[in-house]
Amino acid sequence: MNYLVIPSRRRLANWNRRQRKKHHAGEFTEYGFTLSVQFAAPMDEAAREQYVAALIEQVEALGLTYGGDESSGFITTYTSGSVTLAQRDSLHAWVSAYPAVGRAEVSELLDAWHDDSWFEAV
Repeated sequence: MNYLVIPSRRRLANWNRRQRKKHHAGEFTEYGFTLSVQFAAPMDEAAREQYVAALIEQVEALGLTYGGDESSGFITTYTSGSVTLAQRDSLHAWVSAYPAVGRAEVSELLDAWHDDSWFEAV
């Protein structure tokens, strides 16, 4: 269920640099990833708030931003640019090591502007 129009190679070839930058396409593609968490046991509201606060603190320390709820969401850079594999792996390791988390999964890097397939996976 893809509602976004992904520019074709032919269209990209016809766009100039300004158009590719405006549409975040070609060399200006920005990547992010999904995070999905299953908790080891049900948590009360205070424990969930503590986890979310710690998650946001870790995400911001890596120069990233998070959109979603406590169990799933999409992560991309706070400023223009793409998430690196090192940032993704670092956050995955931190979330996996969090005591209340039973299982954490991250996706491959996805086009943050034109790929909405992550929305159905979350």
